Amino acid sequence: MRSLIFHRFGEPSDVLALEEVPTPEPGPGEVRVRLGARSINPSDVLTVRGQYGRRPKLPATPGYEGAGTIDAVGPDVTHWRVGQRVIPLGVEGTWQEAVIAPATAVMATPEGLPDQIACQLLANPLTAWLLLELLDAKAGDWVVQTAAGSTLGQLMIQLAKLNGINLINVIRSRRGVDALKAAGAEHVVVTEDEDVGQRFAEIAGRTPITKAVDAVAGETGAKVANALGYGATLVVYGALSMQPLPLDAGRLIFRGLTVRGFWLTDWFRTVTREVRERTLDEVGKLLASGRLAPPVEAEYDLADVHAAIAHSERPGRTGKILLVG
Repeated sequence: MRSLIFHRFGEPSDVLALEEVPTPEPGPGEVRVRLGARSINPSDVLTVRGQYGRRPKLPATPGYEGAGTIDAVGPDVTHWRVGQRVIPLGVEGTWQEAVIAPATAVMATPEGLPDQIACQLLANPLTAWLLLELLDAKAGDWVVQTAAGSTLGQLMIQLAKLNGINLINVIRSRRGVDALKAAGAEHVVVTEDEDVGQRFAEIAGRTPITKAVDAVAGETGAKVANALGYGATLVVYGALSMQPLPLDAGRLIFRGLTVRGFWLTDWFRTVTREVRERTLDEVGKLLASGRLAPPVEAEYDLADVHAAIAHSERPGRTGKILLVG
C-alpha cells in the first residue's frame, strides 16, 4: 500500500515521500481501516518538522485524522464487521492508504456523513465544541477568538450562532473580512489597522469581555489578553505565529487574568470513556445534520502531498485541505 513517510525531521518538501509498504494485518482485538480521506492540520505539518508537542519515533507517517471503511478484522473482534464505515480515534499515521486501530478506538461514522467531512471531526469540530465548553460560554456571553478565518474559526462562528453566543472574530488582514462575513461572522476586528481594545469596547459596549480563545500567540494573543475585562480567561490552543505569548504581569496580578492551555490529546487521555463517547456523539450529530459544516477547499491525492501542504499554508485559505486516495 502507499504510505507517506519521513525518516528525519525537516521541511515536508525535503523529507516527506510516498513509499510502497506492506499492507498491515490486524491482530487480536484490532481492525484495519481503508481510509477514504484525511485532513491536513497544522499539527501534522509541525510533526514532520519536529516542532509539535511530541516527536514520533522515526521513520514515521504523519496524520492524526482520517475516515474510511473497515476492510479486515482481527481475531476476537465481534462488534465490528468488514464494510462498516468508521473514524479512527487517537490513531497516528493516517497519511497512508490503511491503518490498524484497536477495535475500541474507532467510532461508527454518523449515517449520511461522507468521509471528506467525517475525517475532520476530531481536530476542528471537536476542539471548537470543547473550547466553548471549557469557557462555560452560554447564550448572551461575549467570546473572542483569534485566527477566526481558519477552519476551526469558522466552526466557532457556526457553534456560537447555534448557541446564541456573541462572538468577536479577530483576524490579521483586512483582505479576510469579506470571506469571514460570508461565513456568518457579525463582529470582525482586524489587528493590522485597528486598536483591539477600542474595537472591543465599540462592539460590546459596557459589557466586559471575559472569555477568549487564541490560536496565534505572539503579538496578536497579547493584544487580545490586554483588552479583556477583569477576571477574564484566555484559553490558548495554538501558536500559529510561532512566537512566544508576551503577557503583562500586571494584568495577571491586578486584573485577575487567567491564561491556560488546551491540547486535544490531553482531553482524550484524561476524560472518561463515557464523556468521550457522549461528546463525540453530540458533535457527530451536528455534522450529520449539517448544522455544523466544516468547509473543504480542495482535495489532493496522497501523491500530491507537497502541493497539498503548500495549499494548506497559503494565506487567505477558507476551507480545509484533504488528502484522498
